[in-house]
Amino acid sequence: MPENVIPQVPQADDAVVGKEAGAQMLATACAARDAFYATLGAVDADVLAPLVNPAFMGGPRWPSLRQAWRVIRRNDSILIASDGLSDPFEDDGDVFVPRGHLLEVCIEAPLSAFNGDPVQASWLFDLVYQVSQNVADHGSIDLLVQRHASVSMALDLQDAPKGLEDENAQVGVLLAQGAGTIPPSFGTPYGEVMLLTLTALQPAELAYISEAADKAQARRDLAAALAASPAGHWSVAQRPAVIPR
Repeated sequence: MPENVIPQVPQADDAVVGKEAGAQMLATACAARDAFYATLGAVDADVLAPLVNPAFMGGPRWPSLRQAWRVIRRNDSILIASDGLSDPFEDDGDVFVPRGHLLEVCIEAPLSAFNGDPVQASWLFDLVYQVSQNVADHGSIDLLVQRHASVSMALDLQDAPKGLEDENAQVGVLLAQGAGTIPPSFGTPYGEVMLLTLTALQPAELAYISEAADKAQARRDLAAALAASPAGHWSVAQRPAVIPR
């Protein structure tokens, strides 16, 4: 089996029935995720969450409806991670199935990228927020990552940094498992959950993927080139483009 590919666990065998059993499953899943996030840095006590759940306004539904993000502070960077994409699913018959979308997503940036402003006011939060919603809407990003090793997206940001948008006024992002000091997955009592690290792309890097005949290989080559670059997987608005040769 290729490295970092997580085998699919037969979730039907893990399902529980009833609100009480479902609540216990959710609490167990959340505790495992919280414990893992605590290994990455100092986790803020408060979560970032919308005042009104976007699912109630036509947005994608997260597995337990709860939509949230955690802020994890490291020595010289801040990491923002989704908190709920891997919650157990609940169907109309009160059947709860663990591990939700089988993944969470995160973004890391140097402290200077936030300029001392609240994390939720940054373009970096907007980016991880939009990626999270795309994951919830698509529902099978984990399968794409298993098949192609990485995934790329082009997103519309509300306040993108100057020079980061392409000719279509979009910002590119690369999602992959395992980056620097961020593990590719974390364990729960119900099986492994992928952790996808997203990196904001320079316009030339997004064009490199878009114009490639083999886009999957182009993403793999770009991921390797980024890993070897000074910024690595960090999302930095102003940096030289890294184009594989």
